[in-house]
Amino acid sequence: MYLNFSFLLRYSAAIFRGIQYTVLISILSLFFGFILGILVALMRRSKFAPFRIISACWVEFLRNTPFLVQLFFLYYGLPELGINTEPVTTAIIALSISSSVPNCEVIRSGLMAVKKGYYETSHALGFSVFETFLYVVLPISLRLAFKPLTSNFINLVLTSSVVFSITVNEMMGQFKTIAAGTARPFEVYLTIMLSYCVFTFLLSFISKIIDRKISITL
Repeated sequence: MYLNFSFLLRYSAAIFRGIQYTVLISILSLFFGFILGILVALMRRSKFAPFRIISACWVEFLRNTPFLVQLFFLYYGLPELGINTEPVTTAIIALSISSSVPNCEVIRSGLMAVKKGYYETSHALGFSVFETFLYVVLPISLRLAFKPLTSNFINLVLTSSVVFSITVNEMMGQFKTIAAGTARPFEVYLTIMLSYCVFTFLLSFISKIIDRKISITL
């Protein structure tokens, strides 16, 4: 056996398309999963009991079911009810829903870490409850939660490799096709492992720089 990576140059266009899909899916899933995580975290801290029950069921159900099963349910199960979505759209929805659970727990921890004195000071300055949350509590809690949220995003990027199973031609899907067509799986899968490693390392490096800039102590 000898290693030969030069054949991958012939598939550079396909690989670039796969990278584009991975980036697109990851960014959109990050955004929607973050927003959904905030909503679920607020519901878990709500004084309205039905909100707490719904959010607790949401978290426990998703936490205790495999992501691949969730993905297959959305892609293969929902069409039985007349709900059809494109593979990429399904991937974004599935990743957003799944990532909302760890995001919720991290954001909720950040909210709980904000001391009572910040609320009292805001009220003394004439802020309403909503203004206190929007301008004081949420920014502080998100700065506290930034590092674990970054870890969640990196995990989301890695998890996105599973969506090739519903015919999404992102990085993993493109490389799998190349491996089948060239019969050189060692080089192909070694390349994709290194690609994910480099990508997530860069994300981690950038996040550490940002975290140093915005970190606070309470």
